[in-house]
Amino acid sequence: MLALVSVLSLKAQDPHFTQFYNNPIYYNPGYIGLNQGYRARFNYRDQWTGLPTDFKTYSFSMDVAERGIPGSGGLGMLVLSDKAGTGMIKANTVGLGTAARVPLQENMVAQVGFLVSFVQKTIDWDHLVFTDQLNARYGNIYPTNFEAPDKNNVTYPDFSVGGVYRFAETGWSFSAIQGTIGAALHHAFTPNESFLGLTATLPRKLVINGDLVLEMEQGRGSSYRNYRNSGAFKFNPGFIYEKQSEFSTYSVGVNVLKSSIYFGVWFRNQTFDLFKANDAMFSVGVNAPFNRDTRLKIMYTYDYIITELRTAAKASHEISLIFEFDNFSLFGDGGGGFAPSYRGTRYREMECCPF
Repeated sequence: MLALVSVLSLKAQDPHFTQFYNNPIYYNPGYIGLNQGYRARFNYRDQWTGLPTDFKTYSFSMDVAERGIPGSGGLGMLVLSDKAGTGMIKANTVGLGTAARVPLQENMVAQVGFLVSFVQKTIDWDHLVFTDQLNARYGNIYPTNFEAPDKNNVTYPDFSVGGVYRFAETGWSFSAIQGTIGAALHHAFTPNESFLGLTATLPRKLVINGDLVLEMEQGRGSSYRNYRNSGAFKFNPGFIYEKQSEFSTYSVGVNVLKSSIYFGVWFRNQTFDLFKANDAMFSVGVNAPFNRDTRLKIMYTYDYIITELRTAAKASHEISLIFEFDNFSLFGDGGGGFAPSYRGTRYREMECCPF
């Protein structure tokens, strides 16, 4: 019974993705509709493959920009499935969200979004191990006196809110510069997820992230006129900070796009000291355009554990598939029409998805 009390007293934590930049709605609903057109993202993460337990997370998200509706950023949906401990605990989430868009200047825009979700968590009581089952020499050999409750699942609503600010510029060293910074609060009302009718609230989570897209154009054309421009060399440095209860993590790194090939190096740590990082993450991928306005992105990430945990946990793997349709819209102008007073070149650079 002591093991059960210990499990139920733990503060739950959200699953995380190394490729947070490829799963923006999960981290901040303010990103809904930030880029023009329609985006569909599939994310899969296999955590700590060396452990006998099973930590796998699946995510699907989609969002569509709606520039034809005044003040609208767009509409979005998130579906998440997470299982831990050989499937002992599973969580399924379905969320719907929207964002409001506020053009600030020709080259600046802000969005505020929210996501309302319904979460169902289930537990398999038969796979729990209690202290009265253990023998000091032979391990788990005794039957338990614990009687499993009738309830093996809990369902609750959840709410997240976030904001994003984006700007676009040009410089003498770069043909295009796009910067984005955002902050989000998850589990705003700290829902109770206890299986036994007790109080086990899900802690709020704070997320702050930002990135720059720096394009060094070596050929003709620009990112929004010709997405296939193989001469463009693009850097995408960024960071993300997450804090939930006593747990916090910080990731920083850079992705590079050259000739439709992605490369990336990232570091994760619980402090801001990069020389004491816990994980080094290496990414590779491909940007495959079908035409000027439609493309498929595929990216794989290998998480290498730097600390002693590497011996037992081994590595983690993550895969993302992203479909982008720039000219898709449910309402109004399917071409992602611009507000009448914001038709400048820098605004078009800001509207596109240059990476």
